[in-house]
Amino acid sequence: MAKIKHKLRDLSILPTFILLSIVFILLAMLLAEVEKTILSNAQTEIAFQYSNIVEGFNSKKVWGNQAVFWLSQQDSRRMWLYEMCLWLLPPVTYLICFFMAGVTFYRSKIKTPLALLTVASERIADNDLDFSLQYDSHDEMGTLCVAFEKMRSALETNNREMWRQMDERKRLNAAFSHDLRTPLTVLEGHLGILQKYVPDGKLSSNDIIDTYTVMAGQMKRLKTYVASMNTLQRLEDIPINRECIPTADFIGQLRDTGKIVCNGKQLIFLNEATVPTLFLDPEIVMQVFENLLSNAVRYADEAVTIQCRTEQNTLFLSVGDDGKGFDDVALKSATNPFYTTGDGENQHLGIGLNICKILCVRHGGNILLSNGAKKGAIVCTSFDMKK
Repeated sequence: MAKIKHKLRDLSILPTFILLSIVFILLAMLLAEVEKTILSNAQTEIAFQYSNIVEGFNSKKVWGNQAVFWLSQQDSRRMWLYEMCLWLLPPVTYLICFFMAGVTFYRSKIKTPLALLTVASERIADNDLDFSLQYDSHDEMGTLCVAFEKMRSALETNNREMWRQMDERKRLNAAFSHDLRTPLTVLEGHLGILQKYVPDGKLSSNDIIDTYTVMAGQMKRLKTYVASMNTLQRLEDIPINRECIPTADFIGQLRDTGKIVCNGKQLIFLNEATVPTLFLDPEIVMQVFENLLSNAVRYADEAVTIQCRTEQNTLFLSVGDDGKGFDDVALKSATNPFYTTGDGENQHLGIGLNICKILCVRHGGNILLSNGAKKGAIVCTSFDMKK
């Protein structure tokens, strides 16, 4: 029986409709014949009450044995009723059987998949794609449900990709706005120096040229950064362009940037680099350095410490402050995307450390968060310099 039900469930719609039609037509013919037999027997019983030999009868009389017998009023009504039933019941029976065939066809082939598709379409309309449409049948409705499920799955995949791209663009926008601050601060600091000392003639021509050179370098960095961000789709795809640069020049750039950004706070700069040249991407390293520096200045009480050292083709760059340091949660989660500290108006979006981690990894290095022996936070980064 189970196998028969399974085969009937998998039968196509048209054969199922034809099969059910045939079955219920046969059922209607059988019922009509049964009704005819029952009603005819009832009429015959009434007729035999009036004559042993019945040659014919109607709703008023019975004739047989060369005589006519008139029916009583009650038997006449019964005979008339049976006659009417003989005419009316067969079409009514056929109609009922056709109706039952339609209901059976609807319940067996249409109702369940239609309900599933209706609910699924409503959930999709409500932007709810976290479900699966399952209908265990191999007929046309089962094929339709499979196609609908493929569509839902494709929509879910596209939605996830769209949200991923939106999140990635959000990260890029946050990174862009975050990383523009330090170059702008450097430009603002050098511009302030020019505005303050040039009118009084307190800067020599060489100092002015050096200041302009630094500002031009920062402007070039901004243009390059803006151009790269316009074409970039993910932070993880940012290109790494290593080049050989003199160690002294690069360390000097780090020191000058530190002096400008610290802005009144004590700067402790420790240079332990022992190689004459560095093979790295200066833009990436400066981007990481400026992120770390801006965070250190933000949380430092009085001083910021910068340490540079080289070891086995790796540049180690660490930035520390004398603030309150990282709490246990921050030590584990501060490099996660959109990690936040504080609440309300003091809430700070920690996108910078996540950017630093991505860039360090892209450059073949890593990032490590720790606290100082007494107080303060220390962020140590590494950059691979292998050729």
